[in-house]
Parts: sequence; C-alpha cells; structure tokens
Amino acid sequence: MKARLPSILAKAAICALLGVTTSTAKAQIGGIPSKGEVVVVAVTIVAVGTAIGVGAYYAIRHDRAIDGCAVSGPGGLELQNRGGGQTYTLIGELEGIKPGERVRVSGKMEKKRAGVTRQFVVEKLARDYGACTAP
Repeated sequence: MKARLPSILAKAAICALLGVTTSTAKAQIGGIPSKGEVVVVAVTIVAVGTAIGVGAYYAIRHDRAIDGCAVSGPGGLELQNRGGGQTYTLIGELEGIKPGERVRVSGKMEKKRAGVTRQFVVEKLARDYGACTAP
C-alpha cells in the first residue's frame, strides 16, 4: 500500500492540474487578472507544492529491508547480509528470528559508530526463507 500512495497522489495532482488548465482562452482588456483567476493560480501553486512535498517525503522516508542469515554473535543476534557482505547486530523485535535461518527484516539502520558493528532496529520479521544454505 505504501508504494502505491505516491503514485496515486501524483495521478490526483495531474488530474487536478488538467481540470484547472483546460479553460478556454479569453482576451483581456487592460491586462488585469480577475479575482477568480488569481484564486485559481494560488490554489494551483499550493496544490503543486503540496504534491511535491508529499512525494519527496515518501521518496526519502522509507523503511529499509535487509535479508541474510541470522547467527549468534558476541553482541547477540546478528544478520550476515548476503548481498552487501555486511554484518548487522539486530535489536528490537526479534521474536521469530532464530540463528541459522535466512530471513528478511524491515526496520531502520542505526547511525554508524567507529569500531562498532552496525545495528539494525528490527520493526518486523518480513519473511522467513528457512535454513541458511552454505555459501
């Protein structure tokens, strides 16, 4: 549902702009815009700005998901990421994650600190793929 929301918002903004900009052209005497035209332009600017802001918010703010093999480590449960070769110490909602299982977890990455294994705050177990296979 989250992935479709920016798409729906973008389509709604385009439809709103098309509805506003499809009026017929009229010749004006003196070049002074009417009060209605000023309101339409102001509403359009606000709508476009809002759509850009909401789109940027959803494009930038997203939960991460990583997958790999869960193993017991010195600091507790760790996840060895297969794709990036990284090891993350898992903290947060760890119920259902067992050492030796290949899992996908979603959550947030903690800021990297010198000399410390990166931590991943697990918000939920997205998927359990079963036992890890040998590399």
